[in-house]
Amino acid sequence: MINLNRVLFLITIGLTILASNVNAQKYTYSPYSRYGVGDLEQRGYGRGAAMGGTGIALRSNKHLNDLNPASLTAMDSTSFFFEGGIKGFYQGLETTDNSAGFSDINFEYFAIGFPVAKWAAATLGIRPQSGTGYNFENITTDDVLGDISQQAYGSGSLTRAYTGIGFQPFKFLSAGFHLSYIFGNLISINTVDYLQHQTALAYGRKQNIHVNDVFLDFGLQAVVPLKDKSELILGVTYNPKTPLNGYTEELVARGTAIEQENELFIDSDTLYYNKKDFSASAFDLPLSLGFGLTYVYDNRLTLTADFSTSAWDDITFPDEFTRTTDRSRFAFGAEFIPNDRNPKTYLSRIRYRVGTHYLKDYLVINDYQLKDFGISFGLGFPLKRSKTSLNLAFEYGSRGTTDYNLVKENYFNVKLNITLYEVWFMKRKFD
Repeated sequence: MINLNRVLFLITIGLTILASNVNAQKYTYSPYSRYGVGDLEQRGYGRGAAMGGTGIALRSNKHLNDLNPASLTAMDSTSFFFEGGIKGFYQGLETTDNSAGFSDINFEYFAIGFPVAKWAAATLGIRPQSGTGYNFENITTDDVLGDISQQAYGSGSLTRAYTGIGFQPFKFLSAGFHLSYIFGNLISINTVDYLQHQTALAYGRKQNIHVNDVFLDFGLQAVVPLKDKSELILGVTYNPKTPLNGYTEELVARGTAIEQENELFIDSDTLYYNKKDFSASAFDLPLSLGFGLTYVYDNRLTLTADFSTSAWDDITFPDEFTRTTDRSRFAFGAEFIPNDRNPKTYLSRIRYRVGTHYLKDYLVINDYQLKDFGISFGLGFPLKRSKTSLNLAFEYGSRGTTDYNLVKENYFNVKLNITLYEVWFMKRKFD
């Protein structure tokens, strides 16, 4: 029988940790997060993270998967799942002249999944949608004014809280949808400071983009049984183009001291202030399509591939810097379990995972479309006689280039995920 006190405790702890850190966490140090909605977080949980970030056609009765809500029907009618994850990352930034490295660790996501009928299951969760975080300075020298410091600083994130339903109208066909609420702030600050003139005022501009709205996404999965204990799974996801509500605040000011913790100056003299709602074409979520194919043999070998595309070329932003184009992503993954039914040899029950991805991102800078390539691998450690598991994923990749006067990023991510399994209201039988 499900332990309700334990479940409520886990939910409370998960929500408290996320709620208290959602605005404080630093999800990226990339200068490219200055543009658009910042760095988009790849969806998917512990299992798929080690398999190239795949999940459109993945189904499991041991893990949750937020990439396709139709996958919820894979859990059995007595399952209750709690999942939480943390992410540690390192970003190495490189130009033709300089290099730097940054690292951080964040509480990444929290989710629960549970059945609502023999043919349907539900989920609740919260996780980051995107983040911005950069801080760089350029110092030039003028014959009259001396050294001039130009700084650019950005912080903030968008967060996605969601609920979803997956249902199975036919034996081999599942469908589902997520209803998500996206909220948060993206803050950018630009300042000019005259370093050799202590009495000269510094000038700056602060922009705060605030977003809060709801949107829907949909998914389908079809299971095709094959001979020899194998099956094919086909998956499709669809996110319609959705205008988001929100507003932009712009402040131009001058002062005697620069303060970068989301404020412009300590002693501020406002020169210009404007607050306006998004226009009809600004800050939409783009139309997105995803397609997945998975081959499963004897629940031991899983091979999967995803392709997704998003029409960012149709999206405009409330700033003059961002130029976008359509985004596309290819991902491949594999999982192998030597013998899940062997109670004597634990190594044979570990899940061994590997994957890769190639991304053409939505940003175009200096006429160059950002590209990202990465490889991943990981392990799933099951608990004895339970569907509870601990999952590790490692990812190494690079984004951008040192050509075109740009920055190349080399990154390394470590993700730790725990999936807790409880029995959902099983009736006890007595003789």
